[in-house]
Amino acid sequence: MRLKNVIIIIVLLAAAIFLIPYSIPLILALVTALVLEPAIKLFINHFKIKRLLSVTIVFILFLAGFGIFTYWLTTTLVVQTIDFLTMVPKYAVKVFSLIENDLYKVERLYASLPPEALSTVQNALDGFKDYAGSFATKLTNGIIAVAAAIPQLLLYLIIYLVALFLISLDLPRLFANFLNLFTTSAREKVELVFTQLSRATVGFIRAQLILSFITYVLALIGLLILDVKYAVLIALFIILVDILPILGTGSFIVPWAIYNFIVGDDFLAIGLIIMFVVLTVIRRIIEPKILGSSLGISALAALISLYLGFQLLGFIGLIVGPALVIIYEALRSAGFIKIKIDF
Repeated sequence: MRLKNVIIIIVLLAAAIFLIPYSIPLILALVTALVLEPAIKLFINHFKIKRLLSVTIVFILFLAGFGIFTYWLTTTLVVQTIDFLTMVPKYAVKVFSLIENDLYKVERLYASLPPEALSTVQNALDGFKDYAGSFATKLTNGIIAVAAAIPQLLLYLIIYLVALFLISLDLPRLFANFLNLFTTSAREKVELVFTQLSRATVGFIRAQLILSFITYVLALIGLLILDVKYAVLIALFIILVDILPILGTGSFIVPWAIYNFIVGDDFLAIGLIIMFVVLTVIRRIIEPKILGSSLGISALAALISLYLGFQLLGFIGLIVGPALVIIYEALRSAGFIKIKIDF
């Protein structure tokens, strides 16, 4: 009987892992429902109303906030993006003019180099040319892919919103059905583990939102001090790059600073480098504390898990590391893991 249960669990886990890429809107709806559940319970307990009415009120408030934020973000981004795109030719002409003015000097320097250095420079130029061509192709394909994916994204949005309302409405029943899969003796432990993992998931999302908000505010303040146009758009792009795996704020700010050094705008270049250093230092200082308090683990455990996760798995380890600590703490608190050393 135990072997049969193990086989069933393995099959269910394999099916769940296989279906994850096709269930992103449903997973996001479930996570959002868990985030909104405290507000739903607050309306139920405080105003003594039924769950249907409470879910409807919270859902409408969520839609209103989501709609206002989306409208503000879209209008701001559209206006600043159009304005920015109109300036791209001007920047391109400036770069090409700079290259053309210094081309003669570069040719003389290039001709005076020894053969070994010429070969190294030529290889570097060829590599840069290949990288630039590949980057341009990927950028174009990415823009086309985003444009083509808009109808599908709208469909995902509709599925997400409908699933959010239905999951929020049936969340207690879904949780009760999940607990019924276990025996009476194991149900209390599983409920404890599930509660802690749910709290940690909500805490992780809250921590990431707080970190992104702090990064956005600092970047926006820095860009306004440097008198950079399109500050709202660029600050948003910085936090989007910062969220993505492998990339980071430095992958956008540092090349931008180098470009300004090349075109002779030393003030902006130095300011961008200082802003990058400030963003990095402040984030590294506050990240363990915010993650620790939001996830329910100590700041030291959060710091160690972030460091080891990054060293072992790269940027994805920044998520996997704390997640493993949370799962371990939840299993240990529920009594599934008992470690005692006896001499």
